[in-house]
Amino acid sequence: MPGLPTSNPSQFIQGAPVLHVRNVVRTAEFYRDVLGFVWDFGDASYAVVWRDNSAIHLVAGEQDPTGIHLFQWVKDVDAYRAEIAGRGATIVQDPVDRPYGLREMVLRDVNGIEVVFGQDID
Repeated sequence: MPGLPTSNPSQFIQGAPVLHVRNVVRTAEFYRDVLGFVWDFGDASYAVVWRDNSAIHLVAGEQDPTGIHLFQWVKDVDAYRAEIAGRGATIVQDPVDRPYGLREMVLRDVNGIEVVFGQDID
């Protein structure tokens, strides 16, 4: 596994996927209200949601996104599961230990995109 992110990277600072979605506002509201991201920039054509060092850009598109899923590293996937429980998240798979050294949880966003939240197993 790669090392944990640092506060002083040698080159790469952050990655940020750009999702083309039919409804930017609805998607941004989901990431804010259900997943606890901050939405403080954007409109119906383009928005950015972020939480800690993770940003997701949203741009208006003509069709639903297909063939992708997002992976988000978290410190404690069980604590995050407890945080979002009851906020309307569609949990596809509760946290489970994987043979490749990660504990992962999978949910589906309002566009049908699977978002995997994972942490290293100590």
